[in-house]
Amino acid sequence: MTLIGFFVSQPEEEKTKKVRNLIPIEQVEFIAIEFQPRPGVGQELVGEILNHSSSYALTGLGIRLIIKDCIENNEESQKICSVLEETQADLSLFAPPKEKRKFKKRLYLRELHARGDIQWEYVILYTETRKRRFWESLPFFQD
Repeated sequence: MTLIGFFVSQPEEEKTKKVRNLIPIEQVEFIAIEFQPRPGVGQELVGEILNHSSSYALTGLGIRLIIKDCIENNEESQKICSVLEETQADLSLFAPPKEKRKFKKRLYLRELHARGDIQWEYVILYTETRKRRFWESLPFFQD
Protein backbone atom coordinates (compact mmCIF):
# COMPACT_ATOMS: atom_id res chain seq x y z
CA MET A 1 0.00 0.00 0.00
CA THR A 2 2.86 2.39 0.82
CA LEU A 3 4.48 1.64 -2.52
CA ILE A 4 1.29 2.60 -4.36
CA GLY A 5 1.14 5.91 -2.45
CA PHE A 6 4.74 6.62 -3.44
CA PHE A 7 4.02 6.13 -7.15
CA VAL A 8 0.79 8.14 -7.00
CA SER A 9 2.56 11.07 -5.31
CA GLN A 10 5.44 11.22 -7.80
CA PRO A 11 3.62 13.08 -10.62
CA GLU A 12 2.41 15.81 -8.22
CA GLU A 13 5.95 16.34 -6.90
CA GLU A 14 7.27 16.56 -10.46
CA LYS A 15 4.52 19.04 -11.36
CA THR A 16 5.47 21.24 -8.37
CA LYS A 17 9.12 21.28 -9.44
CA LYS A 18 8.17 22.30 -12.96
CA VAL A 19 6.25 25.41 -11.88
CA ARG A 20 8.70 26.68 -9.28
CA ASN A 21 11.39 29.23 -10.07
CA LEU A 22 10.66 29.70 -13.78
CA ILE A 23 10.56 33.40 -12.93
CA PRO A 24 13.89 34.40 -11.36
CA ILE A 25 13.49 35.99 -7.95
CA GLU A 26 15.08 39.17 -9.35
CA GLN A 27 12.07 39.61 -11.67
CA VAL A 28 9.64 39.93 -8.75
CA GLU A 29 9.31 43.32 -7.05
CA PHE A 30 7.33 44.20 -3.93
CA ILE A 31 5.68 47.63 -3.96
CA ALA A 32 4.24 49.39 -0.89
CA ILE A 33 4.29 46.35 1.39
CA GLU A 34 3.16 46.78 5.02
CA PHE A 35 1.70 45.05 8.06
CA GLN A 36 -1.83 46.01 9.07
CA PRO A 37 -3.40 45.07 12.40
CA ARG A 38 -6.42 42.79 12.20
CA PRO A 39 -9.31 42.57 14.62
CA GLY A 40 -8.84 39.51 16.78
CA VAL A 41 -5.77 37.40 16.17
CA GLY A 42 -3.10 37.99 13.56
CA GLN A 43 -1.85 40.70 11.28
CA GLU A 44 -2.24 41.15 7.55
CA LEU A 45 0.64 41.54 5.14
CA VAL A 46 -0.69 43.84 2.40
CA GLY A 47 0.91 45.26 -0.71
CA GLU A 48 1.42 45.04 -4.43
CA ILE A 49 3.73 42.83 -6.38
CA LEU A 50 5.13 43.50 -9.85
CA ASN A 51 5.93 40.59 -12.15
CA HIS A 52 8.72 41.68 -14.53
CA SER A 53 8.64 38.38 -16.48
CA SER A 54 7.49 38.69 -20.08
CA SER A 55 6.56 35.00 -20.46
CA TYR A 56 5.13 33.69 -17.20
CA ALA A 57 2.26 34.56 -14.91
CA LEU A 58 3.23 34.67 -11.24
CA THR A 59 0.83 32.43 -9.31
CA GLY A 60 2.52 32.42 -5.93
CA LEU A 61 5.73 32.80 -4.00
CA GLY A 62 7.36 31.87 -0.74
CA ILE A 63 8.86 34.48 1.57
CA ARG A 64 10.78 34.55 4.83
CA LEU A 65 9.89 37.46 7.12
CA ILE A 66 12.30 38.66 9.77
CA ILE A 67 10.88 41.02 12.40
CA LYS A 68 13.40 43.00 14.47
CA ASP A 69 13.37 45.24 17.52
CA CYS A 70 15.80 48.11 16.90
CA ILE A 71 17.09 50.40 19.66
CA GLU A 72 19.06 53.58 19.09
CA ASN A 73 22.63 53.38 20.45
CA ASN A 74 23.56 56.97 21.33
CA GLU A 75 27.24 56.19 21.86
CA GLU A 76 27.77 54.86 18.34
CA SER A 77 24.95 56.74 16.54
CA GLN A 78 23.53 53.55 15.11
CA LYS A 79 20.72 51.13 15.82
CA ILE A 80 21.20 47.79 17.51
CA CYS A 81 18.64 45.24 16.34
CA SER A 82 17.59 41.88 17.72
CA VAL A 83 15.31 39.39 15.98
CA LEU A 84 11.86 39.11 17.58
CA GLU A 85 10.43 36.59 15.15
CA GLU A 86 11.27 34.84 11.91
CA THR A 87 8.59 33.08 9.89
CA GLN A 88 7.90 31.76 6.40
CA ALA A 89 4.74 32.34 4.39
CA ASP A 90 3.33 31.13 1.08
CA LEU A 91 1.49 33.80 -0.93
CA SER A 92 -1.10 32.76 -3.50
CA LEU A 93 -1.81 35.40 -6.13
CA PHE A 94 -2.09 35.92 -9.86
CA ALA A 95 0.06 38.54 -11.58
CA PRO A 96 0.15 38.23 -15.38
CA PRO A 97 3.44 38.91 -17.21
CA LYS A 98 4.60 42.54 -16.92
CA GLU A 99 1.75 43.47 -14.57
CA LYS A 100 1.30 44.27 -10.89
CA ARG A 101 -1.36 42.98 -8.54
CA LYS A 102 -2.45 43.62 -4.97
CA PHE A 103 -2.21 40.87 -2.39
CA LYS A 104 -3.17 40.16 1.23
CA LYS A 105 -1.90 37.45 3.52
CA ARG A 106 -3.03 36.94 7.10
CA LEU A 107 -0.16 36.02 9.40
CA TYR A 108 -0.36 34.66 12.90
CA LEU A 109 2.62 36.09 14.74
CA ARG A 110 3.23 35.90 18.45
CA GLU A 111 2.72 39.11 20.39
CA LEU A 112 5.70 41.37 19.78
CA HIS A 113 7.01 43.27 22.80
CA ALA A 114 9.43 45.72 21.24
CA ARG A 115 11.55 48.11 23.31
CA GLY A 116 12.43 50.21 20.26
CA ASP A 117 11.25 50.48 16.66
CA ILE A 118 9.94 47.39 14.89
CA GLN A 119 11.66 46.84 11.56
CA TRP A 120 11.16 43.95 9.24
CA GLU A 121 12.75 42.55 6.16
CA TYR A 122 11.80 39.84 3.73
CA VAL A 123 13.55 37.38 1.47
CA ILE A 124 11.84 35.74 -1.49
CA LEU A 125 12.48 32.00 -1.28
CA TYR A 126 10.82 30.83 -4.50
CA THR A 127 8.36 31.82 -7.22
CA GLU A 128 5.51 29.77 -8.64
CA THR A 129 4.45 30.19 -12.24
CA ARG A 130 2.58 28.82 -15.17
CA LYS A 131 3.33 29.38 -18.82
CA ARG A 132 0.90 31.58 -20.71
CA ARG A 133 -1.59 29.50 -22.64
CA PHE A 134 -1.77 30.10 -26.38
CA TRP A 135 -5.19 31.74 -26.25
CA GLU A 136 -4.09 34.12 -23.46
CA SER A 137 -1.57 35.74 -25.79
CA LEU A 138 -4.14 36.48 -28.51
CA PRO A 139 -5.12 40.16 -28.81
CA PHE A 140 -8.80 39.27 -28.34
CA PHE A 141 -8.13 38.09 -24.76
CA GLN A 142 -5.98 41.02 -23.69
CA ASP A 143 -7.25 43.73 -21.31
